[in-house]
Amino acid sequence: MSASQTQIFRLGMSQREIPRRFLAGILVFIALAVLTSAPAQADDDLPPRVGRVAELGGELFLAPQDAPDQWVAIGLNYPVAAGDNLWVSSEGRAEIDFGVGQFRLAGDTSLHVSRLDDSNFALYIAQGRVILRVRVLDPGETARIDAPTGQVALTRPGLYRVEVSPDGQRTQLAVREGEAIIDTGSAMQQVLPGQSAALDGTTPQYVQLRNGVATDGFDTWSANRDRRYERNRVNSPVSRQMVGAADLDEYGTWDMASEYGAVWYPANVAADWAPYNNGYWTEVGVWGPTWVDAAPWGYAPFHYGRWAHIHGRWGWCPGGYVARPVWAPALVGWVGGPGWRHSANNGAPVYGWVPLGWGEPYNPHWKGCSDACWARYNKPYAVNSSVRPNASPARFVNATAPGAVTAVSGSAFAGRKPVQSNRVAISDGAIASAPLLAAPAIHPEIRQAPGIKTGTGTPTPASTLYTVSQRQPRTVAPMGALPGQTVAVPAPPATGTPPPSVPTAIAKPLPALANPSVSTNMQPPLRQAASPSNPPPGSNPTAVPAVPVDAKPRVQPMPQPVSQGAPPTGAIGQAVPARPPSLPMREPRAPASLPVPAASPPTTVAAPPAVHPVPAVPASHVLPGAPPPAISPNGHPGEPAKAEKPAPTPRTPVEAPAK
Repeated sequence: MSASQTQIFRLGMSQREIPRRFLAGILVFIALAVLTSAPAQADDDLPPRVGRVAELGGELFLAPQDAPDQWVAIGLNYPVAAGDNLWVSSEGRAEIDFGVGQFRLAGDTSLHVSRLDDSNFALYIAQGRVILRVRVLDPGETARIDAPTGQVALTRPGLYRVEVSPDGQRTQLAVREGEAIIDTGSAMQQVLPGQSAALDGTTPQYVQLRNGVATDGFDTWSANRDRRYERNRVNSPVSRQMVGAADLDEYGTWDMASEYGAVWYPANVAADWAPYNNGYWTEVGVWGPTWVDAAPWGYAPFHYGRWAHIHGRWGWCPGGYVARPVWAPALVGWVGGPGWRHSANNGAPVYGWVPLGWGEPYNPHWKGCSDACWARYNKPYAVNSSVRPNASPARFVNATAPGAVTAVSGSAFAGRKPVQSNRVAISDGAIASAPLLAAPAIHPEIRQAPGIKTGTGTPTPASTLYTVSQRQPRTVAPMGALPGQTVAVPAPPATGTPPPSVPTAIAKPLPALANPSVSTNMQPPLRQAASPSNPPPGSNPTAVPAVPVDAKPRVQPMPQPVSQGAPPTGAIGQAVPARPPSLPMREPRAPASLPVPAASPPTTVAAPPAVHPVPAVPASHVLPGAPPPAISPNGHPGEPAKAEKPAPTPRTPVEAPAK
């Protein structure tokens, strides 16, 4: 090929590549536009998870974040969303179920639900006692407890207790199951099962770590609640993350239907009972009108699924299995309004509703529900999720079922009044002619609701005390040494620049526990492996000293575990850096009552030869009642003395026999 032909060939190739490159650029631009627009739509969606008041004793008050000075008395089944402030009376107790776990409040507890969505959960505890049960914590999800003195990141499912003093100057954490990382703002500290930790002051410099967890009546009540959740969720066909599903087995029965799949029928209800007729309406955040049912089981069937009238009785259909079901304020269709002739007869607007049936779409009335959001609300219930209707259907499926349509006046609707005692009788003809509504034109104002508590005696809402710096997790250096411990200094980098020195914390005596009783029905804390730098004091390293049950327990500082790969330094305890988020999460472990084995006879452990001498174990770290460690002639504790070789016996020469 000549030079001119080669130049023409290259020119032709470049001309042919221009449209291809242009087309490829357009495709890349479209793909980027789609990728950037999809998360924006998803971010506009409301959180699909809302908690519920599952148990209550005494008085419980709620103040929304946009009106923190208005405390409203709430009861069973009341929704709890992100941004709410909660306060329990001095003699009260309350449990909030949020799907992947529960948090329980003792008397005089004030907190703020700062995060609650599909993958994040966070509480800010201003004062009081809180027990948190985390049942599910998948990779990428976060669970956090904030306090005035620091921040606690929960890295595994488990059982945690946090107590904050009324003045906010002291925070105590107890880990019964799981794992936690305490962040003081300047350092971090790992807390393992069977350990408790304390932070003192607004800017604590170290964490007071100890072995043992005290118990009281609040813990006993929490343990009983845990057993109830495990007992009531054995054969349930719905996800364990569905809020309120734990009550269904106790208050009804499950059956199968060819059209609906699993169906739940409530027990001990009146013959003319119908859904959404025994409770009241309230307003929750931007969701608008939200149903609060009066039945003890009345949460999951009114915020998930559909209702069907089957063979003369109402049954709840949870639909196809969804691991993380999306919460709705109320799954109903609306009728009536000011233009309804029935409203004119009553002298005020009358609003009615009917439970949505199988295959009937739910159209959220608020702005910000994307197509993916709409599909999550409807796809599990035989709704064609590929077509999103713009208006309500001409007729609701359950409109002709007995007692399906319930109506009240606008004043009763907006004033959180009980529906049963304020129900407006509507004829069948009036129901057929009722105009369809996307949602009621009026919304109940929480400031006009009864039960508001203001004035002397109300605590400062926790949301007003929650600073901006506490709203996000922090990344800081590892925690310094505990009193009486040393800090492991890493080896200098390859460049030869020495690492900065870490000062040892000032020694400070540990305060006594409020309840000296120590729980023995928990997993034993992890023990360090025997090594030349950490020999067991005169005992088998796998044996645990026996503790008499009736003896007065003594709580001592718990040595911190050594992270994998850390070189031994001779310290009894050393700092543990924060666990990388890439580590896999473990499933929650059920609490087990482990017997304490009897102490084995004192033995010695042979240690490999050490290049440098290792200091002896301080007397303050020897457990009471343990035999003294064996000391070898070269000064190493736990190392047997080397036996000297016997001197060789001289042999007497034997004379050769004479020839």
